Amino acid sequence: MRTEADWLEFTAALFPEPLTEFPLERVAVMLRDTFDAGAVTTNDPLPGGGLRTGLYPFDADLDGARAEIEAWRASPEIRHHPLVRWYVSTGSRAPVRLADVPARFARSFGEGRSLLRRGHVPHLLALPYGGGRKPRTLVPGRADPFSEAELALAGRVARLVDGLERQARAYAAASSGVGPDGIDAVRAIELTPRELAVLGLLAEGVTTRLIARRLGIGERTVHKHLERCYLKLGASDRITAVLRAQRFGLVGAR
Repeated sequence: MRTEADWLEFTAALFPEPLTEFPLERVAVMLRDTFDAGAVTTNDPLPGGGLRTGLYPFDADLDGARAEIEAWRASPEIRHHPLVRWYVSTGSRAPVRLADVPARFARSFGEGRSLLRRGHVPHLLALPYGGGRKPRTLVPGRADPFSEAELALAGRVARLVDGLERQARAYAAASSGVGPDGIDAVRAIELTPRELAVLGLLAEGVTTRLIARRLGIGERTVHKHLERCYLKLGASDRITAVLRAQRFGLVGAR
């Protein structure tokens, strides 16, 4: 079983990596181990409507019901999933157990519930994360109910997961215009992924307060990252640092 301390070590190890995509599979496996789950499903709302779904780990057989569960999740019927309807309808950003979702959200869920029972994962715990009006969710499933203590742990884990997603999104935006010369410059200057993300947002005209909110860190921490950026770029102020970073191709020009 994974603990909160394990999650702190896990995220601390991931933050220095130049992640431009959310490490979905690694996070899903951690959730499986944390909650002793048979599998972890993912729900990702698409811009034009619909839902992109996944099921981890890839070798989870779910007592022979995996193929049918995946087919059901890939069908339009997934919109009737109580957890999907709960988050779409309420706009909640808090973890929730399937057992706690009001019955009115469970209409037309008979087939899905039956498949989950066959796969021995009838109890679900959803952790929302990510930006946008409709959050993404990671959903561990297992045979036994989730306790109140596990629900509380899910709330703390969800904040760490959300921080990882925010960093990946910010780093992807900051590095989107970096060419080969820029990558060499990054290596020579030795900017960390977090410093590059902060610098990229600064180049977009984002205030330090908003940078802190987007990256899920303190405002003082943002200033510390900026101080190190100035030092590495040989700059004494924000404008000079941004101009030099743009010249090196480290961030895009506005």
